[in-house]
Amino acid sequence: MSKKTVAPTVLVIILVLSVFIYNQGYLDPFLGPSESGGSPDEPELPSADDTITIAAFNIQILGKSKREKTEVMDILARTVREFDVVLVQEIRDASETTAPIFLDIINALDGPEYAFIRSERLGRSTSKEAYAYFYNTYTVSYLDGTARVWDDEEDIFEREPYIAGFVAGEFDFTLVGIHSKPDDAVNEIGSLTLVFDAIKANQDDQDIIALGDFNADGSYYNENDATQPLMDSKYHWTVSNEMDTMTKTDWTYDRIVMLDSTYSSEYIMDSTAVYYFNEFHGLNQSFTEEVSDHFPIFAEFRVDGPDDD
Repeated sequence: MSKKTVAPTVLVIILVLSVFIYNQGYLDPFLGPSESGGSPDEPELPSADDTITIAAFNIQILGKSKREKTEVMDILARTVREFDVVLVQEIRDASETTAPIFLDIINALDGPEYAFIRSERLGRSTSKEAYAYFYNTYTVSYLDGTARVWDDEEDIFEREPYIAGFVAGEFDFTLVGIHSKPDDAVNEIGSLTLVFDAIKANQDDQDIIALGDFNADGSYYNENDATQPLMDSKYHWTVSNEMDTMTKTDWTYDRIVMLDSTYSSEYIMDSTAVYYFNEFHGLNQSFTEEVSDHFPIFAEFRVDGPDDD
């Protein structure tokens, strides 16, 4: 037998053996050794992490003008994708089309699908704002029927807090989003205790997290005032006073506050941080300010339970 007939014969034998091994589930040519024997066209889904990140981002005047800036919106969308749940503030759009358009931009990027819920437009003046929670549908689920604007019978808040419930793994939690009025920050921040108390009195789950632009610094608020009701020892402020949450100043306007139970169990100690999107994307100061006058703040939480209720 000549060399010319040996080589093709060997190749055929190798090919037949490869097909046999693959069909028996021993080898997946795309994924390496296969435990399930599944088709290469059906890759295994990634397993869910045992933690999630919850963030707040005041996107300065998010409306028609900003959404026409393609590069700015790209940075905003990529920033939202860094977190599992993001409270977005300062949505200013009477047509109420900006939030769904922003969602489309987010979901045009690679990665899991996001969804959102939004509040009505809020504020005493003609310059009204809406809140929205954008969330990763792979890691977090919205608890249907829980979203509501705080029933502010005494008209305490310029923009009433936006409350919504979510669940991730074994961790079910209630978010209280707020963008306080700067000139009334002291009163509005102190009055968040009323919101905490009302939520605690009406639901079993005690994982309540207030977050957003508190305007809790500068000329608006004395961040060292121990007499402030929200400074009671049962509330934990996880954004420390030295953190710079602004793109133009070194003030700490944005905050995350939670109760003892969440702080001592689900919250990952010292995980709260500021996400400096300018450094991550290499932006100059001018472009950074086009994106927003705030940086996002975020904290990390365990979702592998058991929940502390």
